Amino acid sequence: MSLRKAINEKCKDCIYDDQIPGTWLQQVTLCHINDCPLYDVRPQSKSRIPDNVLSFNGIKTDRCE
Repeated sequence: MSLRKAINEKCKDCIYDDQIPGTWLQQVTLCHINDCPLYDVRPQSKSRIPDNVLSFNGIKTDRCE
């Protein structure tokens, strides 16, 4: 297993909850555990995260349309 795949799997295992909004990658991107040794190298979503996922995570969604 590659290092990147191992990091991705660990982050997914740690934070992903299929019962709440967002894909595993969106949830990992929004991870708030900044003292985790993997925080700076965690996978990041390149796509826009939907407002309902941001809102669920307590992030304001005041975007200009």
